[in-house]
This record gives sequence, structure tokens and C-alpha cells, in this order.
Amino acid sequence: MRRHPQLLRALCLPVVAAVVLAGCSPGLAANPRFATDAGAGPQGAPETTPVVAGPPPVEAPKNDLTWRDCTSRTFAAASVPAVPGVSLDCATYDADVDSINGATGTLTIGVVRAKSTATPADAGPLVMTTGSDLPSSTQLPVWLSRGGADVLKTNPIVAVDRRGIGLSGALDCRDLFSRQEMLDQAQFESGNDPVANLSAVVQTATQSCTDTIAPGDSSYDNAHAAEDLERLRSTWDVPTLALLGIGNGAQVALAYAGSHPNKVSRLVLDSPLPLGIAAEARAEQKVKGQQAALTAFASQCVASGCALGPDPKGAIDAMLAGARQGTGPAGASVAALTDAIATALAFPRGDFVSSTAALATTLAAARSGDVAGLNTLINEAETQRETDGQFVNGCSDALNRPTPDRVRELVVEWGKLYPEFGTVGALDMVNCLAWPSGSTPPDPQNLKIPVLLLGVQNDPIVGNEGVAAVAATIINSGAANRRVMWQGVGHGASIYSTCAVPPVLSYLGTGKVPETDTYCPA
Repeated sequence: MRRHPQLLRALCLPVVAAVVLAGCSPGLAANPRFATDAGAGPQGAPETTPVVAGPPPVEAPKNDLTWRDCTSRTFAAASVPAVPGVSLDCATYDADVDSINGATGTLTIGVVRAKSTATPADAGPLVMTTGSDLPSSTQLPVWLSRGGADVLKTNPIVAVDRRGIGLSGALDCRDLFSRQEMLDQAQFESGNDPVANLSAVVQTATQSCTDTIAPGDSSYDNAHAAEDLERLRSTWDVPTLALLGIGNGAQVALAYAGSHPNKVSRLVLDSPLPLGIAAEARAEQKVKGQQAALTAFASQCVASGCALGPDPKGAIDAMLAGARQGTGPAGASVAALTDAIATALAFPRGDFVSSTAALATTLAAARSGDVAGLNTLINEAETQRETDGQFVNGCSDALNRPTPDRVRELVVEWGKLYPEFGTVGALDMVNCLAWPSGSTPPDPQNLKIPVLLLGVQNDPIVGNEGVAAVAATIINSGAANRRVMWQGVGHGASIYSTCAVPPVLSYLGTGKVPETDTYCPA
């Protein structure tokens, strides 16, 4: 049921008040026998052990995994220099293929642990996941090269790759033709119906991938990714996990809190989406985020006198128009070109000024015939965002999918509303139309810890509307929340904004969210 915004604000006040009162109450066991009689019970009555108020502590594993050094390899794979004093160790553990529905067998989950010379030996880990957005093992080194290394002063970080992605047994289930056709959205096929052209390719790819992962063809969704985290917790033999989920990883963390609400000691949801969001709404939020990021890029480009000239958006529009006619730079399809641009905006290298200049220079060079840099961006976008594992996981999470006719309507409608990204965003939904339908994981209920929410104003992966929707979910679960909103461009406020890291550190250490919401400048 959709709640009125005023009602949500009204609900929020008593919840926050209750949490504040709980934080100030004495740390005594809630035993009614003593709560009203000040110790005047029978002589010799057993004493109660005081209970510490607030969230449970973040505990170190009792039974750790078998780690092996992978520092050089992991930093190199992420294309970032190693951080002095930081070591990375890799490990794997086995998880059930389908503990929810009972399919037999196990699969491998890959993890990377980051520690520094300052990390206390007895500190519990912060478990990080980026879900299916890109491998967690790739984004962890990027975070460490920015503000993430500050976390290591108090806690190690353990990044968990989602099943079928990165170190978690990367899937290979599409043939080269299907993979390329889906990347290009079958643009170069004959006929005037792009939905039908792409659907034919997707049908073959879906059949191939479901055959490959059988009998687990329904076990690559958010709910099963959450159970992979539960297997890690039980393997470690710790009572709770401290979770940082980014993008789709925030959905995984939210699903974990829904299925295991008493096993979460910290819950940081960065750039989240609701668990039950429909495929069309999710796709449109993404397109809106891409358009907003491109607008911010163009504004910075003009302000800095970038290589695309006084009208950067016009220059990009001209490139896309050529790509639609088959005469674009490097012969790239519209989808490959827009994905490369969106990926560069979502996962920038360097600060916004330098990353804007670099992207503008690459695009300007491609317009002049030097396509080497653009080809690199296209290849990086495919490697980071278009793997078979991401196809399988993404479609497993796609709920309430539109019909082919509805997609045809949106191709026209979004093409007008969102000129640069709308058509591609609508056609992207075709990729999942043949995939077996899934179900929505339950939202958290009776959540006992406050939750820290982070969001980005210009996010090309999830847009910026998810934070408010997930805040309502947290309120409905009975927990308090605070928000940290970054006004910049990228995917993951905690990754790309140094302003967003201190609230995460404080919450990780104390279990208390900030007293007020935080707004971080671009």
C-alpha cells in the first residue's frame, strides 16, 4: 500500500524518539520482576546480568576462512595502484545452490579481505557487497584507493562477490554471437521491430543459461544472495554481520535483514532500491539517473572548457545520431556507446573535474577519428557490466516485467522524454522477458537496529529515488534511519565521496546513526 508522504513523516517521529530514549536508558535486563520493585524480591534471588543498550557489537570470526595473499593481483584487476600498508587476501567458501527451495548441490562464493597495518587483530569485519552491479572484489580496491582505507583503522573489510560473478565462479553460458547481439541490442539485424529482433536472441541466451545453472535456475536472485551471506556468518560462527550494501548489494543486504533480522549488527544501504520494485520503474529510474549524470557532466564540461566544445551534449547527440545510422565512431552501436558513457560516469577515475576532462577528451578524439580510447571504454563497460553472471542475476531480480508491446510503447515514449538514454533503457528490459519469473523477498520486520542510508544525486546505475522508498521500508520495520546524500556524480556515495565516509565510520563504531541527515557537496 502506498503511504502518503505526510503520514510517513508522522510515523517517523515516534520511531526516532523511541530509538533516542532506548539509547539513554540504563543498561539493565528487561526483567519485570525487578523493573517495578527496585530489588525488593526474595532474599537469595539470582542476580541478572546487565544488558548493554544499543546494537550488538561487530565480532571477529571464531572460525575464519583459509586466506591467501592476492594484493597485487586484485589491485591490478581493478586498474588502481596498490594502497601502501594495505594487504588483500582472497578466499572461497561453499554455499548451497538452493537452500530456500531445496535444490541439491553447492557452489563457490569468492571473497576478498582488506586489512592494514593499523587494523586491530581482534576487530570484526565490515561485510561489503555490490551485488550484480559489478564484482565486489573489483570495487573494494577502488574504495580503498579513496576513503575506504580509513575503515581499516578500526575494522577489516570483507567483500563478497555475488554468485556467478567475479571470484564466485564466474558464469560462461552465452555464446559469443548472443553476447554481442545483446550488447548491441540487435541493432544491425534486418527488420523494423527491434523488440522482436532482440527477443529472438534473448530466447536463445536464456535457454542456454538456465540449462547451464540447472537445477539452480531459480536460485540467482536477491533472496539466495542473502542466504550466501548467511552461510558466511554461520561459517564464521558469529552472531551477527555488519553489512554495507551498494546498489544491488543494498538490495541483497536488505533481503538479508528481511530473512535474518536478528543477525544484523550494522546495516548501511548505499544507493539502494526497494526489494519489490517493478522492472519498468527500475529501468526508468536508471535512465533518469543517466540523464542527470550527463547533464552534470555537460555543465562541468562547459565550465572547464573541455575538449567537446561549448555544447557537449550536442556533440554527444551527434555521435549517437551517427551510431543510429550505422556511421558512429568505431562502428559502435547506440547501446554500446551509451553504456560506455554511462559506465564512465558511474565509476569515475579521479575526481569529477579530472574524470570529466578525460571522458570529454576521449569522446572528442573519437569524433575526430581516433577511436582507441573509445574502444577501451566500450570494452571496459562490457567487462564490468555485461557479463553472463550479471545477465543471470539481473534477470533473476527483475520483477513484474512489461510485455513486449509495452516495451515497444516505451521505446517511443522514453526516446522522446530521455533523448540520449531512453530508447536503450527501454530495450534493455527485453533481456529479461524470457527469464523464469521470481518472487519478491520479504521486507524487514521488527528490525532492532537503526539503519544508515546513503544516496547520490546523479547516479547512472539506480537513479536517486530509491533512498526515500527504502527509508519508508525501514520506518515500517520499526527502525530509525538517517540519510547521507551526496550531490555528485557516480554510483556509491561511500565509494566516491570522502564526505560520506565519516558517518559510516561513526555508525560502524557506535551503532548509532547521526542525529541529523547529512548533505555532501559535489
